[in-house]
Amino acid sequence: MVQSTQAASEPRYFQPRRLGHVNLWVDDLQTSERFYNDVCGLKVEFTEPDLIATFLGTGHTPHDLGMIQKTNGVDRYGRDGLLQLPGTIGLNSGLNHLAWELENEAELIKAFRSLKRDDIKTDITVDHQVAHSVYMFDPDGNYNEFYCDTVKDWRTVLNGPMELITSRWDPLQAEGFTEGRYESNPELRVVESAPVHPWRLTHATLHSPQIEKMVDFYTRIGGLHVVAEEEGAVYLAARLEGYDYNLVLVPDSTAAYHHASFQLKDEETLDRARAELARAGVKIAQEINLPWKHSVFLQDPDGMLSEWYVAKEGKRDLSVRGDLALAMAV
Repeated sequence: MVQSTQAASEPRYFQPRRLGHVNLWVDDLQTSERFYNDVCGLKVEFTEPDLIATFLGTGHTPHDLGMIQKTNGVDRYGRDGLLQLPGTIGLNSGLNHLAWELENEAELIKAFRSLKRDDIKTDITVDHQVAHSVYMFDPDGNYNEFYCDTVKDWRTVLNGPMELITSRWDPLQAEGFTEGRYESNPELRVVESAPVHPWRLTHATLHSPQIEKMVDFYTRIGGLHVVAEEEGAVYLAARLEGYDYNLVLVPDSTAAYHHASFQLKDEETLDRARAELARAGVKIAQEINLPWKHSVFLQDPDGMLSEWYVAKEGKRDLSVRGDLALAMAV
């Protein structure tokens, strides 16, 4: 089994509760927004027109899915002149970042200061009004946001079109509150007219040519723990109970984002989704029915996959997947 180089007695840096959201670069924001809202049933919570960004979700967090239109080489700025999106990034559609929700600001600050003490490089630190965030890259170059919520009732702050919301934040100067400001009993919402009615975002799947280095980063730095390894795929989980895992690393010759997975409540919800997708003329890229899950994969306007699934009680055994790609079977 793949092991982190971290000794059991060594502290991790970040200690996230769960995967809070996935953020994507898209070619055309309005086209992608319509797909994830009208077809996939994620509600538009708020937008940032100046940033050319949309944020959608189920209500568990301020957003399960963020989307930003590609920069096409042009810098975009946040509040107070902050260079938020340099034109050197976001040139192609794909993963922008994975976002990991921490318990509180004190934990976020402690982790950041420990990284600085140990001379481990981070990228930027920002104030998103409802969250404080530290960004850094994993060994494959995937961008990660480690954040804490700062406003429990986030819908009172973020709703509809918003002016630029992101500014600088200095964790070396912040005091750090110790209470959790996430919503423990969130108001969940669905798009009734959409074929799919998702319950929550649970995990993301990445291809990687260097699994051991990635496991080391996501355990030692990212604070996840390995819960399983099968057929070379490594499953990692954060701290919050009720989520079996939050990240799956799949071996491949090339590093790539494969998909995000959204759980549905039950088989009835999935059956409805399949029927409504057919009625709407939306093609299912792949349907999978294995002892441990039943899911459909959809392809968005940029060709990126997303999984909409129901967990089943059968034992996971990836060796019985047949010719199904490993990243789809996990």
